Amino acid sequence: MSKENSIFKGDRYLWGIYFMLCVISIIEIYSSSSYLTRYGGNFLRPAMRQIGLVIFGTTLVVCMHNIHYKWSKLLMLGLTPLTLLLLIWALFLGRWLDFGFSVQPSELAKLSVILLLAFILAKYQDPERKGAGTKAFKYSLIVTGIACLLIVKDNLSTALLVGVVSFCMMIIAKVEWKKLLLLAAVVMAAVVVLLSVSVMVYKYEEAVKKTFPVLGKTRMATWGGRCARFFESNDKKAYEEAIVDDNYQEQHAYMAVANSKGVGVWPGNSRARDFLPEAYSDFIYAIIIEETGILGGIFVMALYISLLLRAGSIARQCDKAYPAFLITGLATMIAFQALINMGVSVGLFPVTGQPLPLVSRGGSSFMVISAYFGIMLSISRFAKQTGIEDADTSTEDDNDISAPNPVQKINEYDESTD
Repeated sequence: MSKENSIFKGDRYLWGIYFMLCVISIIEIYSSSSYLTRYGGNFLRPAMRQIGLVIFGTTLVVCMHNIHYKWSKLLMLGLTPLTLLLLIWALFLGRWLDFGFSVQPSELAKLSVILLLAFILAKYQDPERKGAGTKAFKYSLIVTGIACLLIVKDNLSTALLVGVVSFCMMIIAKVEWKKLLLLAAVVMAAVVVLLSVSVMVYKYEEAVKKTFPVLGKTRMATWGGRCARFFESNDKKAYEEAIVDDNYQEQHAYMAVANSKGVGVWPGNSRARDFLPEAYSDFIYAIIIEETGILGGIFVMALYISLLLRAGSIARQCDKAYPAFLITGLATMIAFQALINMGVSVGLFPVTGQPLPLVSRGGSSFMVISAYFGIMLSISRFAKQTGIEDADTSTEDDNDISAPNPVQKINEYDESTD
């Protein structure tokens, strides 16, 4: 199809990655949902639900990629107060909110933070040092800090993910290294203290609940337990550990990976799916490896890495700072979240509960990630340098990259390359 006649405009590599992940999602959710259908008997329901999400998600992507990326600033203005309200509400009602359908406010918070940071880092550029100025760093720190503090009570891994992606965006925006190193040192010290306290809460949970009832109402014992089991299990092989309630999920995930024997048992033949409660969500990557082998696992990983690389390539072609920061932030969030999920499934990280973007079962996560792709495709259409096809003809001042664009190529960009 020609670009003019196709409804799928924008970068074709991004479209290819999106549809590939959607197809993998439908196949693997159908294959891994026996735990859900064991008692209901409707074996097609999980797959049909995911097909419905793919249809709605693709419709959202098509709509958003036809809208100029500059309108994402309007989305930012509407989404930010809504997200703030939902996060405060979730402090009292838990990480999931039920409106007849489940909503996870932290998923909306990820998008809100990226939109805000891209705007702030582009707006407050310092022409003298050709990078983000002091105001950019200060306001970015405030936005990220508020979001992480509201998220951390119920979802530590998401708070850390938001913090890491925000830090990467500041690096891309060329915030002063002195400030970044100081920030990294302070945050790492705080995380070490928090996790150390969490381990103590886990080991002495009953005493803590009596002495410090406030700590007993948090998820600190859960965080501490996951960290303690992860570091303690490194002293011995996984198959030597007894399977108990605390390590049930991760142990069966490791069994799924081992059962692949490197070559896979083919989709539909997984054994671990019958024992792994979150086989279709948090540990779906383990099922992918079990059924498709090491090559299948590498292929899925390569999709997310190629997404990050492609987004970086598009960012280097942008003639304005705002779309460049925005696309790199969105792609970094997707790629880092995917790497965390995959690392958990194969035992490289403690259990976190992060879904595999576009592949794991989950409505709010799928729709938000689809919005990411819609914005990235819009940027690939409208935010190109002069002389490149589909160039951005907008006269709006988005901080011209020709001056202090933080992601502008260090070496001169070859305009003959599309």
